[in-house]
Amino acid sequence: MSNKSVLIVDPVSSGTLYPSLLEEHGIDTILLDTDQALVSGFRTAPTPGALNFEEDFGSNYRLLLRMCLERSVKYVIAGSEPGVELCERLRSDLPDCPGNDTTVPMRRWDKQYMFEALAAAGVPSLTTRSVDARRNTVPSEAFAELRRGRKLVVKPARGAASVDVRLVETPDQLAAAVSAITDNAGLFGAGSAALIQEMYPAPRVEYAVDTFSTPNGHELLCVSVYDKRVSASGDFVYERGRWVEGDDPVVGELTDYARRVLDALGVRIGPAHMEIMSGALGPRLIDFGARAHGIGHPRRTYLLTGNSQIHRECQYVAELFGIRAPAPERNAGYALSQRGALVLFSIDHQARYSGGAEAELGGLPGVLEVRMTAEPGKTYPATRSMMDSMSLGLAFVVGDGMDELDCRCAEVRKRVRDFFTAA
Repeated sequence: MSNKSVLIVDPVSSGTLYPSLLEEHGIDTILLDTDQALVSGFRTAPTPGALNFEEDFGSNYRLLLRMCLERSVKYVIAGSEPGVELCERLRSDLPDCPGNDTTVPMRRWDKQYMFEALAAAGVPSLTTRSVDARRNTVPSEAFAELRRGRKLVVKPARGAASVDVRLVETPDQLAAAVSAITDNAGLFGAGSAALIQEMYPAPRVEYAVDTFSTPNGHELLCVSVYDKRVSASGDFVYERGRWVEGDDPVVGELTDYARRVLDALGVRIGPAHMEIMSGALGPRLIDFGARAHGIGHPRRTYLLTGNSQIHRECQYVAELFGIRAPAPERNAGYALSQRGALVLFSIDHQARYSGGAEAELGGLPGVLEVRMTAEPGKTYPATRSMMDSMSLGLAFVVGDGMDELDCRCAEVRKRVRDFFTAA
């Protein structure tokens, strides 16, 4: 057993994987819930065995820091997006705890600072304008863009899971989308600036790039591609995330760009999850998280590749604590054992879940896992974000080739809709 411990802030979503993996190395973990995860819906109940920042420490950071010192916390993990800011602050204040660059740390969780940092570092990015919280003064340049027939994307500077991200095509839509963000509490319970970003021109493909960083450099763990559509209300509805073969030519281009992003944002330690649009302009960042990929994605990545951001981070902590010898090579890329995809459930209109989908979907060819989070008899609104999809459920599907995988995913999406009836 190690005499050092690891603190995991908001161990929900993919963050639930950490404790058992660290325990395999004999490393003690301390779990910490925050109200940000509760307000945002990332968790709905206390994490078993977890301390609570607001209740146990009275939201007093100094008391939390003292506890970490007393319990020999030498590494801090952001278990999900709500915990990133507190994780980064603790890393910078705990002795001998690896952390990221402390200059303008907000660039790693606030997109307003993020895109400014990319521009300052000369990393190509989409034109982005901001409107501060509690203000509704939309830049005249944005209205001019719309009048020239261009589309824009409005998103909160602080957020996750595509919540409040809108495609706008008219001045009225733009003003309404901005006000919806700046006039209300954000996903994490505090005000957020609104960002107005140019729409990447078609044809375009959205990729997710998952990395892990150490003082020796940035490692690629996997690349996946998103299939999504824009609903009638202008919301981005994600239908599936599909793993890309490690030897696909696009992987090298995305990896090179991702490393430039990581350097510009001052990432030195830990996992990062970024969403990158690619097409005629080349790679352009559209979102970033200084934490592991959510929705349990790393667990399926491990099944397909034998590694994941979370497995790699736990190995790194074991190396850091002197429990495990460092592996000699960490930048060899990855290979898929099968083609795989996460199918995200969605509904076009308000509907009631009748229950029983797990049994039928789980029996379909290639379906390795079904996770229904919808409750039988409960009515759900039309899907507007990835958070809405997660309130319904998802399926992990594999196939030996792309044609087989596509057919299997289509069948899952078709069957799951049979369990939702118009309300």
